[in-house]
Amino acid sequence: VALECAKEAAGELRLDIEAAFSQGLPNTPMAHSTIRVISGNLVAARPVGIVDGVDFQHTGLVRKVDVRSIRLSLDSGALVLLSPFGFSPTGEAFNLQMEDVATSTAIALQADKLLFLTELPGVRERREDPDSPIDTELALADAERLLAALPAPQGPTDIAFYLRHCVNACREGVERSHILPFGVDGALLQEVYTHDGIGTMVVDEKLESLREATSDDVGGILQLIEPFERDGTLVRRER
Repeated sequence: VALECAKEAAGELRLDIEAAFSQGLPNTPMAHSTIRVISGNLVAARPVGIVDGVDFQHTGLVRKVDVRSIRLSLDSGALVLLSPFGFSPTGEAFNLQMEDVATSTAIALQADKLLFLTELPGVRERREDPDSPIDTELALADAERLLAALPAPQGPTDIAFYLRHCVNACREGVERSHILPFGVDGALLQEVYTHDGIGTMVVDEKLESLREATSDDVGGILQLIEPFERDGTLVRRER
């Protein structure tokens, strides 16, 4: 019964998304657009099976992502829409966790970015203080230490729920993983196109780091900016 309800919900959402991208009326932001959305049996799945005496029946895990078909679709200029369903060689449909589908796909494609739009605003600098600022950039090593200190997540409102997927993706070659609040209008644009972003980005190595300057650093800076005169014109030395 639960599987049939999930199928119905996923099918309805897919049609709504495809309809939204099909708009093209004049004098609208989508005027004359030709955005194509492609979906299908792109994720192979296997059953979870029996765990601690509980048969999970039609709940599954990602077995394989059809990278070739996805890349062909992307290269043709289409958007690829993946549902939280996977299919077995025997033709069975399995209900998957959508975060697992996203993470597995990002890893298989070796994507530049994996972005989660969530109920959370991101990871707080001081997790015990709900009013502390968002840590906008979290090194993978720091994220791993934080994840180890957190209790096992019980639901999507727990920090560890999405952080574990971000850490797993970065470990497996995805350059950057982001946790963004879906309740903030324009969160995706703010994250991608502003310097500090709005959510938390997990990255293998921080884009910016601070350390104490040494005498060699100071000497190099002075050499870089030291002006000199050539033919009566003040010239700045560049490297």
